[in-house]
Amino acid sequence: MLVNIGVDGGQSQIRAAVCGREAVVTVDGVAHSDGDTISLVVDRVADACHQLLQGADNLARIVLGLTTLPAADDDILRLGAEIARATGANEVWLTGDAVVAHAGALPAGHGVVMVVGTGIACLAVDGPSGQAKWVDGDGFLLGDNGASFWMGRHGIAAALASADGRGGPTSLLAAAVERFGPIATLAATLHAQARPVNEIAQFAAVVQEHAGAGDSIAGQIVTSASREIVASVRAAASIMTASDLAPTPVAILGRAAAPGTVLREALERALAHEKALTLVEPAGSPLEGACALAAADTATPYDRLITPWRAS
Repeated sequence: MLVNIGVDGGQSQIRAAVCGREAVVTVDGVAHSDGDTISLVVDRVADACHQLLQGADNLARIVLGLTTLPAADDDILRLGAEIARATGANEVWLTGDAVVAHAGALPAGHGVVMVVGTGIACLAVDGPSGQAKWVDGDGFLLGDNGASFWMGRHGIAAALASADGRGGPTSLLAAAVERFGPIATLAATLHAQARPVNEIAQFAAVVQEHAGAGDSIAGQIVTSASREIVASVRAAASIMTASDLAPTPVAILGRAAAPGTVLREALERALAHEKALTLVEPAGSPLEGACALAAADTATPYDRLITPWRAS
């Protein structure tokens, strides 16, 4: 049986599903700091496909939305060829994680999607003109402002500053010690981790917890994160040709900004003051967006944003 697979490939985890089936397989994600990202993505996607495909299945098309999509065209095509070799796919479609998130959240192909994960994925697509604009998503060294790594890094830095007298008192100090060990060796411990970006990003949930409990420094970090995220959304929406006719729909995804989180509440308050933007409920997840593209038999608003690899 010919099947299609969608893949949502983030830094913390990679999720994959056969289109039209309920089963979802999750494997470890790939971050830019992990080394040879092409080989790692191939190995982990192949593992996920092996778990998903049944004995009589043949893979027609696989669509991958990747945080670690290579920058160079040659590397993208090499990744496509390697994925095809490892999975047996006839077609491999490669794009950024923001594209599959947009396709899932805003299937009409118009608006801004902001995914707040370990990093940031922000994409605006203007339906009437077909224009697209990415904002930030520049990785933990240069950007991803407001994302989980950003919040986690600021939270740990606040704990270190509190310990040595550079910063004020914060409950994040005890939380960091509980999670990572003695403050005197905390920095060295984190630098020695196999996946330090992931470890630091996971501390963002602690920052939000302590912000919700009233810690002022944690609260300032979350408020600053919300401002960074709204600034990115506003910049992305600047391409909208119909912005004077109706507010631009904005969908926010990602566990760090899920409904009920302190960050989500801060974002809702901030976006309420943006007259040109309107927060909408996502229609679906990034994985559902990847599956929708994998199953598409007609042109989509995202075709110009996808690099296809096909068996010759």
